[in-house]
Amino acid sequence: MEPENNNTSPMSTDIHHTHMGPILGGLLVLLVLIFGGLYLWGGELARNNEQAVALPKTPNNEPETPRATADAKILDTVSSSDELASIEADLESTNLDSLDNELDQAGREIDGSPVVQ
Repeated sequence: MEPENNNTSPMSTDIHHTHMGPILGGLLVLLVLIFGGLYLWGGELARNNEQAVALPKTPNNEPETPRATADAKILDTVSSSDELASIEADLESTNLDSLDNELDQAGREIDGSPVVQ
């Protein structure tokens, strides 16, 4: 039996494998740089978020409606009972007549349209 003669020699296989080392090393370095950059970028975003949270809140200086205080007091007077009759009484005493107008007005303020009262 004679050994088969293949066209591939051990020398060509070694050359092919020796070129894979630098390529894999370069890819590894590239991945480390990408993940390092993402890590630093995430730290910068976290620092900016902490600074944004630390800013003082500006008070709401918008004028309230004339009934706002009265409406707030009415809401404080609801019953703490879980009986059906007291819940129905609280529901009937709640004034929802101007709710549509107030929502429309808020929508116009958000859109930047002039507010007509």
